[in-house]
Amino acid sequence: MRPIVKTTLMASRALPVILVLALALAFAHAIAFAEANRPAVPPLSIEPGKVTLLDIEQVGHSLVVVGERGIVGRSDDGGQSWQLRQAPTSRTLTSLAFVNDKVGVTVGHGGTILRTEDGGATWVAVPIKDIGRDAVLGVTALKNGHLVAYGAFGMYLVSEDQGKSWRRHPVVEDNFERHISRVVETSHGLFLVGETGIVARSVDGGTKWTQLKSPYEGSYFGLLEVKGGALLAFGMRGNIYRSSDEGNTWERVPFASKATINGGSLSPDGRVVLAGNRGLLAISSDDGRTFSILAAPEGTSLSQAQLLADGTAVYTGVMATGRMQTSPAAQAHAQSK
Repeated sequence: MRPIVKTTLMASRALPVILVLALALAFAHAIAFAEANRPAVPPLSIEPGKVTLLDIEQVGHSLVVVGERGIVGRSDDGGQSWQLRQAPTSRTLTSLAFVNDKVGVTVGHGGTILRTEDGGATWVAVPIKDIGRDAVLGVTALKNGHLVAYGAFGMYLVSEDQGKSWRRHPVVEDNFERHISRVVETSHGLFLVGETGIVARSVDGGTKWTQLKSPYEGSYFGLLEVKGGALLAFGMRGNIYRSSDEGNTWERVPFASKATINGGSLSPDGRVVLAGNRGLLAISSDDGRTFSILAAPEGTSLSQAQLLADGTAVYTGVMATGRMQTSPAAQAHAQSK
């Protein structure tokens, strides 16, 4: 099964280039202006488990989610209840990142970038002249307060003013056109992963990139730096690779599932949680060397999960948004089924 976050990319290179660019330039500003000035709408009367939500982030004491058709949401009780709203776009939102507890950015299909200054309660569209209409697949907040957004056909954007304005920047090599799935900032620099096993590193904040040798030719959909400093790269068919030397060499991590892994995050105490197809939730308490596997009751594709301080996993996905206890007893019960 193809990853749920990547399935609707448009092959814009197959369309007449002049026509596509002309339409994009003619209507981009008008659409962005209209969306930015759309009045606020009340919470939607829709259950979180009845929609597809593609990313979830902890923001202060709250959780923020984004997903299909421009839906955004917030929970102030650890995912037990949600308030969903329509953002000023109808495009699918794929990822979000926060600079602090108030200022954040969400990105999505059709070159969509939205910004919030109130912790995700309201959002405003950010018009970008040369972004085009390709999908923005991810966004990352850096330690210096800057943001990077990235996605289809080598798209890489940088914001130095907390998401108010953006500029394109080349990565890896001239005419690089592979889809970038994830960019992370580690103690050793910036790393990116993407389709066809691409792995690259920058030690100067993203100005120059070096492509690294990858042990895997399939697509990566996520990358994490674990508590001990090692890197975990994961993607299709349950493939997880671990590097303890800044990405120079990689070791495959034993994993008892062939389900595609779509997302992952770290808990406050350093545990790893991964989310994937067929309801996959995987937990590691040893810096990603081994994983215990759970299954969300919905059984559908999961896009992302967060482990709360009490060990509860809050997950999102295709018609699936819920909570699951991840205690050793709960894990043993799930694995015995």
